[in-house]
Parts: sequence; structure tokens; C-alpha cells
Amino acid sequence: MIMQSVTDLACELLRRTPHHTAGLTVSTICQAGITIQTTTIQTNAAARTIGKPVGTYFNLDTQRSKTHHIVNALKNALLSVLPTTGKILIVGLGNDKFVADSLGPCVLEQIKTGNQLVTFEPCVFGVTGINSVAAIQAITRLVHPTAVIVIDSLVSATPTRIGTNYQICTSGITPGSGIGRDNQTINRKLLGVPVLAIGVPVCTIMTLNENQIYHVVPKDIDVVIRDCAKIIARSLNTLGSRNSYGATKL
Repeated sequence: MIMQSVTDLACELLRRTPHHTAGLTVSTICQAGITIQTTTIQTNAAARTIGKPVGTYFNLDTQRSKTHHIVNALKNALLSVLPTTGKILIVGLGNDKFVADSLGPCVLEQIKTGNQLVTFEPCVFGVTGINSVAAIQAITRLVHPTAVIVIDSLVSATPTRIGTNYQICTSGITPGSGIGRDNQTINRKLLGVPVLAIGVPVCTIMTLNENQIYHVVPKDIDVVIRDCAKIIARSLNTLGSRNSYGATKL
């Protein structure tokens, strides 16, 4: 019997792929105790090899850093790939009735909305009976943002990454892909504007012979969600006046 791990993180998928793969570039820097790995998948062939869509993936490993440094690093990563002007639609995926899946809604509770930032919580189909992707499409057409940021809980193959790693990617997100759901991808092709995804691993999943699935969630997951949501919200709130900031290239 073979135990297989599941992950949403591009940095973990790279372990199975040589870094010299054509169409793939990887760089790593350390700032203020944060290890920032930037993975750029440039071709469809590389995307198939790695198992992630074409795009740029920032992974911030923050295990040795302080909160204000994490907020600043997230802000700089976002500014490096966002349009410099215009309204941003922030979408919080998940279910606030299930703690491990409540990261998106928890972030939205702390966003300072206004002319630059607007929010939307589609919730899950099982609660509303409405397809969340269709709802996001409709809201995007209504508010005409220049970019959409989608926030969701992720799965990691490494328990120590839970609550300590943040992934930002430009390829959008497929809700539930880490746990085997075949949902539609929320990306630029679907919405017509740049789509960034922000996620934090909140659990590990191990599958045994495709029949047994084990979800491993820390006992203090409520604290993990609370702290990570606060950090993400603080970084997003700075975007409301992003025209006054200069993006720091990572």
C-alpha cells in the first residue's frame, strides 16, 4: 500500500520536477526572516509537467518572521503583479461554518471597503444552492474591477507549512482542487481581468490506495485561521491607496 500526499502549493510540486525544466524559472530570496520563492511557469509543456497552470507563484515561508514583515512582503508581492490603478474585487471563498474552510470569509470581515476595494462572499453551493463561480462572474460584470483577488484555504503536503506559508499566484484558482473536486477555474480567461489567488495551507491530506482519505488539521486551527486572516486583510487594506506605493520586485 502506498501513501500519497496532496498539495496545492507550487513549491511542493517542484520537488518532483527538475528546476532546469524548459519553460520554468525558480528564484529564492530571504528578507526579514521570510523565504520568498518565486516560480514562473512560462509554457504549457512546463505546466503539464509540474501540474500547475502557466503563471507566477510566490511562496512566502514566514516561520521565522514577525507579523509586520509578513504584511509588508505580501503587499509587495501583490503590488508587483496588480494593475496600478482601478477597483479591486476581493472574493472570499469557503464556508464560515467550517473553521478550516473559513479563511476567505474571515479575511473579508476585516477589509476596509471603498472606491478602491470591494468584497464578495459567494459561500458554497451546499449552503446557498448557487454556483459560486457563476456568482463571481455576475459580480465581476456588475462592479467592473481592474483585477480580482480570490482568497481560499489550501492543502499542503508538509504539516509545518500550515499557517506559516502564503501562496500568491497569477493563474487564478480552482476551488476544491486540493481535495479532488473538479470545479471550474476562476482565472483571467473566465472573468476578463487579471485574477490573483491568495491562499494559506490549513491542513494536510493523505490518500491511501484511493479509497481511504485522511484529513489532518491542527487542534488550534481556529487560531491559525484568525491570525492568517488578520495578516492577509492588513496587506489587502494597503491596496486601497496603492497608487502611492512603489512595488518592490521579489
